[in-house]
Amino acid sequence: MTPFAVPGVDFGLGRLHHVGIVVKDVDAAVRHFEEIYGVSIRLFSESHYQCQIDGVEHSTVQRLGLTADGPPYLELLREVPGSPVWQSGSGIHHLGFVVEDLARASNELERRGAPLWMGGVRDGECPAGTAYHRDALGLTIELLDRATEVRLANRSKRA
Repeated sequence: MTPFAVPGVDFGLGRLHHVGIVVKDVDAAVRHFEEIYGVSIRLFSESHYQCQIDGVEHSTVQRLGLTADGPPYLELLREVPGSPVWQSGSGIHHLGFVVEDLARASNELERRGAPLWMGGVRDGECPAGTAYHRDALGLTIELLDRATEVRLANRSKRA
């Protein structure tokens, strides 16, 4: 089986955009990565995030940081107590890939056995730039469309 042999859906590992890690204290994690690994992470202001998790609407306030250099980037996300998604302690939370056609890539992951777990919601539409899938091994893959990639890059420049 070739990696996503669908036009506009290239999912090879060479296309890795970022590795997401959820941490209890995002400020301390930024210092940790700087001190231990020499990696500089730009920390963004809090932002409101609406999503659907297993088909149920959720709303949370999230704070994240992103390395300036990449891809691949390192993304740190603050733990959200009580959330079924943003929990720390398990190491890598997800792998993020940019795709040309989010709907097609998401449908293809579903077809191959990795159902949609969480998707962003904007103006009542899901997904809005991102779709998170989970496979039978528990691996979480985030798909980002180009507009979301550009939005993250622009946000990183302003941080």
